[in-house]
Amino acid sequence: MTSRLQNLWAQGLPAYNFFLTIPNAWTAELMARAGFDAVTLDMQHGLIDFATALQQLQAISTTETVPLVRLQWNEPSIVMKMLDAGAAGLICPMIDTADDAADFVRACRYPPAGIRSYGPIRAGRLAPGDYFRKANEDVLAFAMIETASAAENLEAIAAVPGLSGLFVGPFDLSISLGLEWAGDIHDPALQSVLKRVLAACGKHGLIPGVYGGSVPHMLDLAGMGFRLVSTGDDTKLLEQGARGVLEELRGSGR
Repeated sequence: MTSRLQNLWAQGLPAYNFFLTIPNAWTAELMARAGFDAVTLDMQHGLIDFATALQQLQAISTTETVPLVRLQWNEPSIVMKMLDAGAAGLICPMIDTADDAADFVRACRYPPAGIRSYGPIRAGRLAPGDYFRKANEDVLAFAMIETASAAENLEAIAAVPGLSGLFVGPFDLSISLGLEWAGDIHDPALQSVLKRVLAACGKHGLIPGVYGGSVPHMLDLAGMGFRLVSTGDDTKLLEQGARGVLEELRGSGR
């Protein structure tokens, strides 16, 4: 399920990821068909519940785009439910310590590597071969680095066995660090954390991920070495498109 991303990363290339916030299967399919390497259902800040997420995962599966989910929280039952529903990877918010990361990983992995309960009701029907034997290697588990505590514990978090990558949330991280502008990836203090994330990922064989917000930021972050580079969201895209049409109409004379 994750081979598209793995192939890009094996070549040293970034994968482009788009966040979905609208609770609708059609918009999820539409964004997946646009050609992004991955799309992420944002169950933390988006308007998506489990029933809708399942429909969106089914819609995304009609494409080659890899379906990811940003969880509501670091809670085992949520982790297992989304994996069983067919998420190829998870992004877990508010990981502050190595213990937080270890709890997240354990919920993602079957024994003996973790505590995931066996019952991949949909996921097992999507993957060829023996899902149980391959899931621990194939399922992506990204710990979000988005607090001052996470930045302080960065190296310990990166050393947790079973993590696939670290994913920087620059807006929450900026706020937590007390920076003047939220999400300014060129702020020296934020830049320092970004560079430490890249170094920690390189040391531990992890994929460095980040939310870029805008295309210029995404390109800058990809140039720095981030390999899961994200933007969005569909709400903003729809709103900007509608405003653009209206401005064009009113510019014609009304």
